[in-house]
Amino acid sequence: MNLHNLLIEKAARNQLAHFYILETNLDEKLASTELMSFVSKFLQIYFKDIEKAPHPLTNLMDHPDIFVMGTSPEYEDKKDPSYLVSEAENMIRFFEFKSVQSKRKFAIIPQGHLVTTYVANKWLKLLEEPSGNSTIFLLNPRGQKLLETIHSRAQHLRLPATLPNNNLDELKLFLSNTAQQSLSVFIESQSKSDKDVAYWSQELIRWEASQDGDYQSKLALTLWLRQLQDMETYHQPSATKWTLFYSYLGRYVLSRLSR
Repeated sequence: MNLHNLLIEKAARNQLAHFYILETNLDEKLASTELMSFVSKFLQIYFKDIEKAPHPLTNLMDHPDIFVMGTSPEYEDKKDPSYLVSEAENMIRFFEFKSVQSKRKFAIIPQGHLVTTYVANKWLKLLEEPSGNSTIFLLNPRGQKLLETIHSRAQHLRLPATLPNNNLDELKLFLSNTAQQSLSVFIESQSKSDKDVAYWSQELIRWEASQDGDYQSKLALTLWLRQLQDMETYHQPSATKWTLFYSYLGRYVLSRLSR
């Protein structure tokens, strides 16, 4: 049984642990992408199969019951990459309130090595005395030893170091083809595809995670995902989604392919 299925079975029985640390033996950059992809996929399955959400989860940061560390605009001008104390306190407050749309609240800490001793101490009570149904995923892409106050309070999961059918070649081919297509040709070709806008948007999350720091591009992806979620909510036509996706790709993605 793979880890996704294991966690979903636990979720179905309301037996998810409060705190997980996820690691893998992959190279750090690949590890960051794969660990985040693992959590994203789990949450998509969770909200679809366990919560029976009416719409697919397209943007983790847009769901009221999911908190993602490291997304504050204050990081743009911050020289020290470690997590902000103010954001750590926001995560504590996030768990103090009842969930909005689901039975369980989630938090994701994408870079375990950015947790300082001060931030860890802020979280001690949260990790020892969880409030309601809540689960925290701390990702450790560097695989380095974490603070003992953090390490000792978690259940540990290790992802396999293999990447079966999990590279970005398909996305790169899609983007390469898109760069050569007019809008009308693009919409016509995608209308015949079995992959929708949400699928390619999820692939872009993985691709963006593998790119070097470009705050504006990552912010643009966040805004696009929010826009896509709004279109899903209000049942906008597929042609509208593809048109706006084509525009987003042209402005923020296609020009970066050759870098």
